[in-house]
Amino acid sequence: MFKRFQNVIFILLFMIVLAGPMISWSVLTWLNMGYPEIMETLDFDLNEKRNKATLSEAIDLSKVTYEVENYYNDRLPFRSILISFKRYLDAKIEEPYKENIEGKLLKLFSKKKAGLLLDDSSVLVHEERFMDDAVDKFLNHGLYKEEIDPYDDTIEFPIKYLNNPRVIVGQSDWLFLNENNIPYYLGTNKIATGSNMKKHIESYVKLNDMCKAVGKEFVILICPEKEEIYPEYMPTMEIVDSTEVPIDVREYIKKYTDIKYLYPKEELLKYKKNYLVYKKYDSHWNSVGGYIAANELKKALGLEVIPLRDLKLKKEPALDADLAYYGNTSVDTLPMSFKYVFENYKSNHYPERIFVKNPITMDSYTTHCNQGFDKKVFVIGDSFRESMQEFIIKDFKELYYNTFTNATDDFIKEEVKRADTIVITLVERNEGIVLPQLCEIIYNILGDYKNEIDSFVRENN
Repeated sequence: MFKRFQNVIFILLFMIVLAGPMISWSVLTWLNMGYPEIMETLDFDLNEKRNKATLSEAIDLSKVTYEVENYYNDRLPFRSILISFKRYLDAKIEEPYKENIEGKLLKLFSKKKAGLLLDDSSVLVHEERFMDDAVDKFLNHGLYKEEIDPYDDTIEFPIKYLNNPRVIVGQSDWLFLNENNIPYYLGTNKIATGSNMKKHIESYVKLNDMCKAVGKEFVILICPEKEEIYPEYMPTMEIVDSTEVPIDVREYIKKYTDIKYLYPKEELLKYKKNYLVYKKYDSHWNSVGGYIAANELKKALGLEVIPLRDLKLKKEPALDADLAYYGNTSVDTLPMSFKYVFENYKSNHYPERIFVKNPITMDSYTTHCNQGFDKKVFVIGDSFRESMQEFIIKDFKELYYNTFTNATDDFIKEEVKRADTIVITLVERNEGIVLPQLCEIIYNILGDYKNEIDSFVRENN
């Protein structure tokens, strides 16, 4: 008798646990029908990068249980509160590791050395973290075996502090920029759609036509955002529209114009299986990402390229962390990651580099390389061009390399006029505003150049 009573109690408790949240949620929804803000505080946005699970119209008995479970889990009453509470507990459980173990492990695997630098005999004391021989071997063991593991930087430490909403902490402590690129990533903001695509590329078409009129080549290289290549490390966010603007623009341009518009996302995704192509704590691609993009550019200009697999790479400790600075996070809380060093990329070519404006920031310079392709190339863009420079300056006899912030300077005008090829390279988030402005500036320079040519022809006929 007692056993039967006990079973009834267990069944009742099970039914309460199963149905209680649904009943209480329904009651709360009914009570607060006129106050939706109250329910929004209970069912808040978890910033998930996916759509909620749906049920298939056609019933597949082999998948129906799985689909129903996922459908229910995504609509579980008090889901946001439960998930947030679990995250809070996880963080609390992890605190002893952060406070008592993390620092000791970091000291175990990292060393510090002081250095005295400066050519003018003045003293600069600095600290530089480096890895001992055992850790260097660990970082490079894949390369020693002629196998490259892109994720083998794995002395992992959680990030302690992040004090600026400009930065997002993703999975495995990857950092991402949280600015105007995130609305494009989610699909809530579009710089161009089918209906206004023609207007969007007006400045591209104008500049391309002007380049043809004065015998120059024009190329646009749009650099994918980090989260487009590594979405698996982003925090979960619900995607509204997965259509990518640069791909839409590229297809439209390919169909209706002859502009060379490059967006090397497919190539980066292909190589990321064997190489890390973006920096973990930084918003930029690394030297491998830069090499892949540089190859796409050179192929568009008719040059032969050296496949990445034919080059010898070595990993060296590095800490590229612009996102840590943006997030007001001390880099001392970050572990060392690594960078790739290309050991045999035309090492016998030493182009002469002449700084045009500011040799400290290295933002504008001209290079000459006798072994390079006989073409004068003008490249202007944002910081993403920096990782490409090593693989471009050795391939052209004359190269003008500039940041877009110098676009209105007088020396830029002379470089544009002298160039055989004009290349604008920008990351996705800068396409909507910066690219049209650059096109307009260069268009005006070439307009003046065309007038000069026409005037010269008239005077000499």
